[in-house]
Amino acid sequence: MNPVSAEPTDILSRLAEAAQMLPYGAFLFTTVLFILVLSLLIFVHEWGHYAAARSVGITVQRFAIGFGRPLVSWVDKHNTRWQIGWIPLGGYVQMLGQEDLKPSKKSQQSGHYMAKTASQRAWVISAGPLANLVLGFVILLMVMLGGEHKMKAEVGALVPEMPAAGVLQQGDVVSHINGLPIASWEDFQTTVTQNTGTPLVLGVQRAGALVNLTVTPKVVEHVDVFGDTHTVGRIGVSPAGTTFVVNHSVGGAVAAAAAKTYEFTALTLKSLWKLLIGAIGADNLTGPLGIANLTGQTASSGFYALGMFMAVISINLFVVNLFPLPVLDGGHLVFLALEKLRGRPLGERAQEISFRVGLACIVGLFLLSTFNDIKRFGWLSPRAESATAATAGTQR
Repeated sequence: MNPVSAEPTDILSRLAEAAQMLPYGAFLFTTVLFILVLSLLIFVHEWGHYAAARSVGITVQRFAIGFGRPLVSWVDKHNTRWQIGWIPLGGYVQMLGQEDLKPSKKSQQSGHYMAKTASQRAWVISAGPLANLVLGFVILLMVMLGGEHKMKAEVGALVPEMPAAGVLQQGDVVSHINGLPIASWEDFQTTVTQNTGTPLVLGVQRAGALVNLTVTPKVVEHVDVFGDTHTVGRIGVSPAGTTFVVNHSVGGAVAAAAAKTYEFTALTLKSLWKLLIGAIGADNLTGPLGIANLTGQTASSGFYALGMFMAVISINLFVVNLFPLPVLDGGHLVFLALEKLRGRPLGERAQEISFRVGLACIVGLFLLSTFNDIKRFGWLSPRAESATAATAGTQR
């Protein structure tokens, strides 16, 4: 991989900047982009179900993106109706004989959902989330092939009375620690964090010259976003925010994309687990409004940031949809596993109650996450908005 010093900019970031100049431009830009991103993620998810259904001979009657009255509709040669609804907040694939709340009896009808084995139906259900996982990997691969953006190990602000104060200066670039090369801010941060109370010799580029400086990280207790406490080293510096681009070979890009896919999947699973056990507060949940806002924010940084964000959301959809909650794909898989064990589907009444409970949970989470978004935006009161702005201004 070859590093290229550059401050990346592209047409997307310039469009976001231009939108700021127009009345309601930022809102319209964010809304349109959010709809496009969401529609792509939903389309790929539903296409996974569609392709898997076709692979085992199930008749797909309808493929819909969005809800409500169709804006566009057509029927293909397989007699599947494709449509785009005017409410762009979801989608579905309607298969012959599949009804969530009314499990059909076994059928011999060609193309019928219930004519297939439990294993075949499980493949159809799991293919949607798997398609999101594959999409996340593909987006990451494209991002890496286009050049991975990393942050320089350049010193920004210094915290008074911390070890780096009076030793490092703003604009210093750390190139080595104890003789070992430092390629990025991540490398620098990791090395400092892992050395608690041990003197470190920093090789620093300052005004065109290499200077060797010694800093001993302070031992502190750090609570991470998951509520876990760690003993780490801190010297009291923040990054300058200068970035550079690393160009990967094809093999290197595949490896980097695979590593990121694993990392994002593991982080999502850990986050869900911490939410379930209460280690992370429910006020950390982000809803559609927050995701839409983040879409606009990342787009202002260009295609790289948007691509990484889309990959994270797509991988999140993979994990969340496999959660064993009725209404979600994971809930369907649980029912199919029970059918395989029992030799017959779960009763209609039991499924109906389960789906209602699952739907209530989903609606509750949606309302809670939306309420969290409203609080973060300071829409509840002028006082809340002022407090939010003040907090944002003092964080670093």
